[in-house]
Amino acid sequence: MPINESSVKYDIEKLQGSRIKVNVEVDAREREESLERAYKSLVKRYQVPGFRKGYTPRPVLERYLGIEAFEDEAIRIVAREVLNMILQNENFTPLQDPYFDLLPQEWKENENLKFSFVIEVPPEFKLGDYKGFGLKKEKVEVSEEEINRVIEQIELQLSKLNTVEEGSIEKGDVVYLEREREDGSQLPPLWFTLNGQMLPELEEKLIGMKPGEEKVIEISFPEDFYEKELAGQSLPLKWKVKKIWRYEKPDQEIFLQKVNASSIEEFREKVRESIKEEREKLEEDKLFSQILDKILENTELDPPLSYVHYLAENILREFLTELNKKGVQLEDYLSQRGISKDEFVNNVIEDARKRIKIEMILDKIAEIENINISDEEINNVIKEIAENEGKEFKEIKRELEREGTINTLKRNLLREKVREFLIKENVVEEE
Repeated sequence: MPINESSVKYDIEKLQGSRIKVNVEVDAREREESLERAYKSLVKRYQVPGFRKGYTPRPVLERYLGIEAFEDEAIRIVAREVLNMILQNENFTPLQDPYFDLLPQEWKENENLKFSFVIEVPPEFKLGDYKGFGLKKEKVEVSEEEINRVIEQIELQLSKLNTVEEGSIEKGDVVYLEREREDGSQLPPLWFTLNGQMLPELEEKLIGMKPGEEKVIEISFPEDFYEKELAGQSLPLKWKVKKIWRYEKPDQEIFLQKVNASSIEEFREKVRESIKEEREKLEEDKLFSQILDKILENTELDPPLSYVHYLAENILREFLTELNKKGVQLEDYLSQRGISKDEFVNNVIEDARKRIKIEMILDKIAEIENINISDEEINNVIKEIAENEGKEFKEIKRELEREGTINTLKRNLLREKVREFLIKENVVEEE
């Protein structure tokens, strides 16, 4: 016979992370009935010498196992029954298996049984305004200077690098330099391109020097210079030119063949459109971030703690993997940024919490606005993947289904659709 509901009192306490704590008190009158149910459970599992399994009298089994074992079993039975009763009465749908706080180890006669358990439930969701923010989208302009810089970079990538034997250093050359302090101690050699980016002050004084020539030059190293022992310092060093290389740019005909264009004008227009497209995407990213911040400000949402911890662990694992690839220890990374390990972990958790809130908000907006992804849209993306990989449509679809990534693909497409919807509803392009 299950527990009598009239013997159970409970109150509900809301916790952070979309969790609910239920404090329970069971009337002492339920103790004896619960011990009898404990007996019926234990007698099937334990055999007392001289009795067949399942037929040991209760007094004998109590003496054999001890009353503590009976009380422990009775408490566990009552806890499970109360849990099921409350889940049904309150219409709770746990996102994770509920867990009990430390259950009592005994249930004394004439005493009420008290315990509590915590369940994680779908979060209460009060979505705030998400349309009509009237954000301004700046008009994207591309200057001729920007186009020239990109073309120069492409020309360099397509150029041959030749050794300069007789001439002197010119702007745009690549140089290999030896360095020596005033006390004669050697510094590691330096290899860089004279493009006005790394050490402009030094570049000016190197122009005109020839292979084998050396000169004492005093320069100020920037605060963020990669060599920490020189960063932020101003000091004279002896610079010796060991080697000079110069780029030999391709002629116009070869250049146009390489970039798949019929004329310089056509290629300049391609470059213009490419820069514009990239900049417009960055502008949209910025606007979308502003839209999300505004929605987050007026939306009441406390994401499930287990989701937050799961994502935070993944973020941390990926971050540590990247640090490891660069040969950097976490302690050194934290020291450089002047934050403690606890602060770092809290930042990761907050990042995870924000990401989950955004995902849940986007899904909610998709639901409200009836934004969906059709099978045709998914198939079109799969066809594109197949074409890019030179495979058959059916083969790619089978691979995605086997790997279980079809749903991920669908979710990403849905999020992109919601993003487009939010930008359309909240952004006004400038005249």
